Amino acid sequence: MQRLLFEQSPDAMALCSDDGRVLLWNPGAEELFGYTADEALGRRWDELVVPPGAAREEQGRRERARDGNVTARAVLRRRQDGTLLHADSALRAVFGSDRRLQGYAICERDVTALTISRDTRLVEERFRDLLESVPDAMVIVNEIGRIVLFNGQCERLFGFVRAEIVGQPIETLLPARFHAAHVAHRLRFLERPAVRQMGAGLALFGRRRDGAEFPVQISLSPLAVGDVHYVMSAIRDISAEKRFEQALQEKNIELTVANQAKDRFLATMSHELRTPLNAIIGFSGLLLMQRAGELNDEQRRQLAIVRQSGEQLLALIEQLLALAQLQSGAAPPAPEPLDLAALLRVMGPRLAPLAEHAGCMLATALPATAAPIEADRPSVERLVRTLAAQALREGSGAELVLAVRLVDAEVQLTLGRGSELDAPPAPCGGARPDGSGLAHELAARLAERAGARLACRRGGPGSALYTLSWPAS
Repeated sequence: MQRLLFEQSPDAMALCSDDGRVLLWNPGAEELFGYTADEALGRRWDELVVPPGAAREEQGRRERARDGNVTARAVLRRRQDGTLLHADSALRAVFGSDRRLQGYAICERDVTALTISRDTRLVEERFRDLLESVPDAMVIVNEIGRIVLFNGQCERLFGFVRAEIVGQPIETLLPARFHAAHVAHRLRFLERPAVRQMGAGLALFGRRRDGAEFPVQISLSPLAVGDVHYVMSAIRDISAEKRFEQALQEKNIELTVANQAKDRFLATMSHELRTPLNAIIGFSGLLLMQRAGELNDEQRRQLAIVRQSGEQLLALIEQLLALAQLQSGAAPPAPEPLDLAALLRVMGPRLAPLAEHAGCMLATALPATAAPIEADRPSVERLVRTLAAQALREGSGAELVLAVRLVDAEVQLTLGRGSELDAPPAPCGGARPDGSGLAHELAARLAERAGARLACRRGGPGSALYTLSWPAS
């Protein structure tokens, strides 16, 4: 008869050994918790049905039962699929004829529906009017993840009527593929409840009654009413923001493609234009050398203009290509300790032919001591060459001057051509009729990569000076 009562009881019944391992498991327990008898027998009761964080409380119940008391109370339980439920649980210690502990008899009944009904009444009495007045969709769930409050904004957002959604798992509002992961997230939140945005950095989606999915942003807040704990969620549809973000990404892709096309065009233009320009410059040079016969003064003057114009146009093309390379994301600068004075001593012989070609001499004023800076060496070298070439084109003085000095904990390099070099500094850049604006823009980009501050000084016609300043390292 006792065996029949055990098997036919509508309640979940189990008998555990003194160390908590399942010895008997009735059909009611199979139905309530989802484990078959074969799956449950031999495993620990706490491992099967006790949620994380409740094991200590369960151990305390067993200790009280060993004193001869039947412990009965409402508890949280976990099914095989991870979902939680409310149960009324009675636990009694079983002793042998020698009064030694043999195990524990457990009888539990699902009271989830009753608990949800109680929670719904309690929460709606306190918060319903308040949450109906807020602009966001608000959901309150109890500690097992069942919906107990669903405001009007939620009804409009998800398409569910309050009567059909209250009491359902919160996962009902999520796409099916997220259910299992969300249950795990929810359990972790219950262990350490705190106000926070859910899924920061993740793509979160809600599911409407008709199955349509939409992106959402969710904020979670723990809520306590007496001894009962709830979680309040504010849900916002961010479909418009996602569409805007997608449009921006598409525009970025279009801009990237256009930029790549521009780079290909500039590379092609470089080859196509430099070849005939080099021919023009070369043949005009040969004519000026009078290899093809004597030239009169006017012919030499006009050929010099042709050659000078060709060289200027070639320089502009080189600057345009260099600027495009910097704008397209060249390799990042790699600053290193440099001695600027020593670097210019090495570069001097390479800059001298440029000065001679422009009809002037290279003059340097370098300190005997080191001029230490922290900069990207290739950027510094390219910057000095760019400014030297531009100074030679802009100025008409007899010397191209490079001077390094220490001024107020800074290392300054002055570079220019002309006699009136004490003019006040002016910003470099901007469109100019002589085309120097492109060179100044390139120099400004290179100065940024080299970690230098660039300024221009202009005296009268035929004089120009550039100043580069670095913090002394």
